Parts: sequence; structure tokens; C-alpha cells
Amino acid sequence: MDFNELNRESYNKIAKQFSFSRAYVWPDVLVFRELIKDGDKLLDLGCGNGRLIGLLKDKAVDYLGVDFSQELIDCAKKNFPEKNFLMMDALNLDFPEKSFDVVMCVSVLNHLPKNKHVQFVENIKKVLKPGGYLLMSNWNLWNILSKKSVWKKRHRSIETSKHRSIILDWKNVLTKWKSGENEAELYYYAFTRNEIKRLLANNGFMVEKNYYSKRGKRSWWLFGENIVTVAKLK
Repeated sequence: MDFNELNRESYNKIAKQFSFSRAYVWPDVLVFRELIKDGDKLLDLGCGNGRLIGLLKDKAVDYLGVDFSQELIDCAKKNFPEKNFLMMDALNLDFPEKSFDVVMCVSVLNHLPKNKHVQFVENIKKVLKPGGYLLMSNWNLWNILSKKSVWKKRHRSIETSKHRSIILDWKNVLTKWKSGENEAELYYYAFTRNEIKRLLANNGFMVEKNYYSKRGKRSWWLFGENIVTVAKLK
């Protein structure tokens, strides 16, 4: 199954309803703001509806948002008509080398299966300037309280009125996103903190911060909602 295409089709289908559920910047990623400087050229990779622009208030940043869902890009353009957005897949970035000072990437890599992780990181590495920052967060599917938790019984379909999780194996999860009558399946890969650190360290990055976070505070791995990562290109 091509999980990237599955997710693209799903996000196009649910874009408007999904955008309503992403109306503000999560506390977990507020730490990124301190690393974004005036004059930076910033790529918001997997920008969705553009909500991370909220991190850039009072900062003079050259912003570009890209997403593989045209419907989400349309939402972003409507929300922030003064900003620049393009439809583009993170697995096929079409920018000159060393184009950006910062790449911000929230809840994107966790949508790709393991065999696409190195390609994803190499694409970012290509477009970042030496010494540039990758600011990233990914869902923590090891959270025992999450509906997407990998602790659900393997291969079992978990379904409620709003959610279904199918655990394909320990690290590959299909969920059903639902709002009213509109629903679609989404794929997630269950990263661990150390796995992200190894992936980046083995592909040219120096990891400066990498921790489980819950509502903006560091958390234990069983309860953290996101894995927050700050890495600098060597």
C-alpha cells in the first residue's frame, strides 16, 4: 500500500474539517520560536492550513509553506492571503540547494513508513543551509492514553463513533479521522525518541533537543503527546 498517497487523498477529502481542528499553535512547538531569527528564510514543510505562522508574530521572516494536499493549501491561502504557499510533496522537494535557514516540520515525518525516512531527511538536508535548523515534532504513538496508541492489540480494529485504529504491527498504524459524516483513513509510523535521534545523526544532523512533550512540558514517554526535536545541519 502506498501510504503517502493514502494520506494525500485522505487530507484532500477532509481538509476543511481538519483545518477547523487545527486552529492554533500547539504548546509543544512554541520552543521553536526562539530559534527563528529575523531575516531567516523559512520552509514550513507540511504546512497544512498555515497555523504555524502564529509562531512568527513580530518576526521578519521570509516564509514559504508547502503541503502535498491541494485542499489544505487552499485553506492556508484563505487563512493567510498575504503569505506564500505551494503544493509540493516532502518526498519530492523542488528547490535549489541550500535555500533555507530553517525547515519547520510538524506532524509530517510520522505519516511516512520507515522505508521513506532517509529520503525525507535527505531532501531536507539538501535544501537547508549549513548550520541551518530542522525544527520538528512527531506524534508519540507510544502514549498509552492516545487513541492511536500502539499498545492496542495487534491487528485488532478499535472503533468508536469518532475513531478507529488498526494496528498493522507495532510501528505501523491506520486510523480513521472522522468529523460528522466526513471520514478518511490516515497512516502513522510510531517513532521512538531514540529512533529519531539516530535517523538524524546518521544523516548529517547534530541533534540539540529531542524529548517527549505534553502541552509544552517535558514528559515521560508513556504520556508524552509529541516528540519534539531540534537539529542543526553540520
